[in-house]
Parts: sequence; structure tokens; C-alpha cells
Amino acid sequence: MSHSEVLHEALRRHLTASWPDRHHDEFRWTLGPIGKVIPDFAVDRVSPLGAGDSYMYLSTGVFGIDDDSMREFFIMSPTESPRHVETLAMVAHYHSFPQHRLSHGSVLDIGRPWMEGSENRHLLVSWPYSLDRRAAICTAEGKEITYLWLIPISVKEATFARESGTEALEERLEGSGVNVLDPLRASTV
Repeated sequence: MSHSEVLHEALRRHLTASWPDRHHDEFRWTLGPIGKVIPDFAVDRVSPLGAGDSYMYLSTGVFGIDDDSMREFFIMSPTESPRHVETLAMVAHYHSFPQHRLSHGSVLDIGRPWMEGSENRHLLVSWPYSLDRRAAICTAEGKEITYLWLIPISVKEATFARESGTEALEERLEGSGVNVLDPLRASTV
């Protein structure tokens, strides 16, 4: 087994161990260039336990792009949708270019609403505040793979983050009490 395959398997086990009571499904996105750029790219969908819980879509395979900053990405959603698998494939492909490496504080225009009917067309790359630290970081083969949260934001919030900083937007989101997973939520700016 290659080093990449060992890490990929470790990541799958990590996700299952992090949410042992939930149903997991693995998806592959076969459209576009993602299969050539990240051949092992997949998305693990973790189903909610009950009402009020959200679906989690977590990438696997992105870590192989850059050994210096081994990252994966996740999206949380109130509903299940293949759109989230596509979004993660798009984000992973964008991240694969050295000039577009994503890290905490990056803001990304995805060119369409993150969910049908939403005004939020941008993603804020944030620390995984919504996850337990044990779930957010997978340690395998002496490497740490960190999951970064893709938070849907509005055009105005994206501009605010670029002008005032990510921390200012994160404080604004938290202080407003908005549900960032509500596709119909109003912008905080």
C-alpha cells in the first residue's frame, strides 16, 4: 500500500470513529478534472442523528496536494444534497493550484448559491469550531490532517472579510446569533 493509500484509509477510519453512531456514505465526483488532479478524492457524508442535527460532508484525498499543510474540508448542511459533493470537488480542485492554496481566512466565490434559493454564494474557510478537536484532526503516519470548515457567506460578508479581516467576520457571525446553516438567512453586513 502506498503512503497516500495508508493515509486515505486512516482518514476513513478516523471519520467512522469520530461519528460511530451515525450512518456514513462515501461519494465520488466524476465530472470535471478532479479525478485527474486528486485520483483518490471522495466525500464522506455523515447523516444526522435526529431533528436539529445537520449532515456533514467531509472530503478525503485533498491532503495529498500539499505535504506542508495537509488539509481536508467539510460542509455542514440542514439537508442532504449532491450539490455539497460537487462543491467539495470544486474547492479541492481550486486548492490544488499552488497559487490558490486555501487556509483559515480564505474567501472563495463558488459562482452559485451554496444551496438552492440561498443568497450565499461565497465560502469562508474557517477553523473547525463546530467539531470536537479529536474529530477535526486526524493523526496518521506521523502527519496531522486538519479539517477546515467551509461556511457559506453572502457577497457583502465576503467583502467585509476581505476588508476588515476574517476574525471580524467570524465575530460578527457569532455575535449576530444567525444560523450559518440556514440557506435563507439574512446577511450580517
